[in-house]
Amino acid sequence: MQHRHIVISGFIITALLAAVILSGWLPDWAIALFILGAGVGLTYLLALISRQQEYLTHQQAFVRALQDLHKADSYQSLVKHLEMALHRVLAGEATAVKVLESAPSAPPEADLCGWADLLERADASSDLQMITKEDEDWYVLPVQDSSAQPRKIFLCWKQKHNPAGLAVQGNLKIIAATASQILVRLNKQQHYEEFLNQLLHSAVKAGEDQVPGFSGHSQRVALIAGILGQQLGLDERESRDLHYAALLHDIGRNRPVQGVDEDHPGKGAQAFPAGDEWSLIREAIQYHHERYDGSGFPEGKKMTDIPLLARILAVADIFDGLTALAPEEHRLSPELAYQVIQKATGSGFDPLVVVALKESLAMIQEELTVLTPMAARDVEN
Repeated sequence: MQHRHIVISGFIITALLAAVILSGWLPDWAIALFILGAGVGLTYLLALISRQQEYLTHQQAFVRALQDLHKADSYQSLVKHLEMALHRVLAGEATAVKVLESAPSAPPEADLCGWADLLERADASSDLQMITKEDEDWYVLPVQDSSAQPRKIFLCWKQKHNPAGLAVQGNLKIIAATASQILVRLNKQQHYEEFLNQLLHSAVKAGEDQVPGFSGHSQRVALIAGILGQQLGLDERESRDLHYAALLHDIGRNRPVQGVDEDHPGKGAQAFPAGDEWSLIREAIQYHHERYDGSGFPEGKKMTDIPLLARILAVADIFDGLTALAPEEHRLSPELAYQVIQKATGSGFDPLVVVALKESLAMIQEELTVLTPMAARDVEN
């Protein structure tokens, strides 16, 4: 119950009690006045306690929201934590909450139409935007970093019309300012990761160029594996580690060999430290030549005993081998390569990964078409 309701209820109860006393049942006027004063005082005390509890609850939600924001390690997780923060801070007040990574460039969806004008204004401003529609107040608060290429996130919510304005505006502005600082950190992190990724690509390319026919293989496998991982719903860490494992899956193959080189997966895995943060990459490289029926190497693992990233990498590796790595006269089209892999479903390859390959075959073809000219330019340079 809100404090104003407590005040009203307290006055009514106190007035009734005083009326009973003054009606003659208790003739002592001093007692009646004392009870009246005590009732009024108790009512105010209860109202004060209720208001203080309400304030503390809001502040606890606000502090928890700030703590959660600092856990964000990507743009997607920041958006998720911002939405949770809005729900916490606006608990019991907001009738709808949305967090957008960017303002819609096309006509907005039906559930965003109400915010369209505000989003347009917020895209050109850093201030809180607000409009009242019938009995609701609509708000958009932009979050923007201070980099040369700023990235914006928009906090959108609506609530019942409040003539006194937004009571939690200060807390929301603090949340937006905190999110802006996190955006700066994430931008720096992204630029650093892009630099390291480009450095890794260059190192891998230099190594592949020493092996005839292998140039571009790891980059293509990384692209194919990434699409398969996305189709299979990998989380952010799994997707990242799959990408690096795909780029480095042949790191143990340091010379041209005839036939099957059964040592290179183990050698490649041994190149990584033993810490848990490397475990997914290390296992994907070590077991990417295992086969679903246990006929692969180096340990003869089968089915789900083979790590998921290794099962994905196995399909991506053989797909590129059939379509690009094989001698030109033996290369297959993507459709024929899929058919070859599909025939080995359940024996050589995980059925789920093969289904993912089928569902994403058009996207893989499109992305490889874009990648090939880029790789050709790299060779010329």
